[in-house]
Amino acid sequence: MKKNLAIPIIPLFILLLSFNASSQIISLTPKKKLIDFGWNSPFTNQLRDSLQKYEKSPFDGLTIKLPKNVGGGNIFMVKDLLKISKSDMEAERGLIQRMPQSKILTDNFIVIYGGSQMDWFSDEDWAVADVYIRYTAQLAKAMKCKGVLWDPEPYKPGKNPWKYDEQSRADKMSYEDYYVQIRKRGAQFIKALQEEFPGLIVFSLREFSDFQKGSPFSAGLLPVDDISKTKEELKTAWWGLHVPFTIGILDAINEDVRLIDANEDAYYYTSALEFFQIRNILKNDGRALVPVGLHNKYASNYSIGHAISADYVAGNWAEAISFPYRLKGQAKMLTPVEQALWFEHNAYYALRTSDEYAWLYTERANWWTGRNVPKGFEEALIRAKKKVDTGEPLGFSVDEMLIKAREKAEKFQPEKKK
Repeated sequence: MKKNLAIPIIPLFILLLSFNASSQIISLTPKKKLIDFGWNSPFTNQLRDSLQKYEKSPFDGLTIKLPKNVGGGNIFMVKDLLKISKSDMEAERGLIQRMPQSKILTDNFIVIYGGSQMDWFSDEDWAVADVYIRYTAQLAKAMKCKGVLWDPEPYKPGKNPWKYDEQSRADKMSYEDYYVQIRKRGAQFIKALQEEFPGLIVFSLREFSDFQKGSPFSAGLLPVDDISKTKEELKTAWWGLHVPFTIGILDAINEDVRLIDANEDAYYYTSALEFFQIRNILKNDGRALVPVGLHNKYASNYSIGHAISADYVAGNWAEAISFPYRLKGQAKMLTPVEQALWFEHNAYYALRTSDEYAWLYTERANWWTGRNVPKGFEEALIRAKKKVDTGEPLGFSVDEMLIKAREKAEKFQPEKKK
C-alpha cells in the first residue's frame, strides 16, 4: 500500500515545482508598455502645469522635452550649448525637482537629440557635450524617469554626425579612423549617462534596426551575407557611423543599463510577420555588426522595441515620403474603419513582439485634446493594449485588406518604370 500511495505523490510534487517555476517565469516577464513621442509631447513646464490632462491618455509613459533656453536636449549642438546660462539650467532643475509625480504615467523619458555642431576628434567639443549629457541624465533621474529617449536623427540646423563623407575631416581621416574615434565617444556617452543615473534605460529610436532591408534611410545590410561588402557599404550609408557609436555603448555599458532599439522603421509595417522577422534579425543577425567579444552584452543589454505611426496609417504622409504610391497611398484607399483596424493591428504586434516597450509617433493628432485624432484610433489603441495585457489573440488579419489597398493605389498612381 505504501508503494502504491507513493506513486502519485512524486508527480504531484514535481507538478507543484513546475507550477511555481512557471509562475516565477511569468512574473519576471515585463508588462508591455506604450510610450508617446511626437509633436505634441509635453515640455517640462507643460507637464507640471497640466499633469492631470496628460494622465487622461492611453499611454504608460511620456517623452518629455527640454525647453530651448536649456539646450532643448540637443547634446551635440556644442556651439549653442556654450550660450546657455547656468541660471537657466538651475531654474530648470528646480522646476523638475518640484514636479508632481504621476501614479499613472510611470514610464517617462527625457528626450535628447543627435543633430551636431561637433567635431568628433575635438576633445574640447566633447567636454561641452559631456557636461550637457550629464545634465540631462541628472534631470531624468530627478524626475524619476526611466531614462532618456535618444533620437539620433540629425535634424537641422545641425549636421549629420553619422554619415562619413559629411564629416569635417573626411578628406584627411579614413572611415576606419572615424570608426575608432566614434566608438570611443559612444563609450564616453554611456559612461556619462550611467554615472549620473545608474540603471537607466536608453530608449533609442534607431539602432541596428536602421539596417533592415526596406529601410528608407539606409542600406539594407541585415541579414549580413558578406561581412567585407557590408563594411564597405557602411562607409557611404546614412547611418554608417552610428554603428561604432553603438559598439562604444556596448563597450562601456553597465550590467544594469539597457539600450533599447526602438525600430522606427516599424512605422511602415503591414503584416504581423514583419514584426516577428525584424525581432529575429536583430536578435540574431545583428550580431554580425558587433565584435565577438561583445556578443554577451549584445544579448543581455540590447533590447527590442517597435514604433507605431498614426500618421502613416491615416494616410497623412501620402505626399511627404519617397515611397512608391502603392505603399504611401495605400491608407488613402481604406475607409476610416479599415484604417483603425490597421492601426490596432500594428499596435498589437508592436507591443507583443517588443521586449517591454513600444512607442507611438504622432505629428498631427493631439491625444490629450482629441484634436486631429483619426476616428476610432484611440479605441483601437486601447483594444490592442488590452488584448496584449490579457494574452488574447488579435482576432483578425489585415493582409488581404492591405493587398487590395495597394492594388488600388497602384492603379490610381502607377509607379514609373525605370
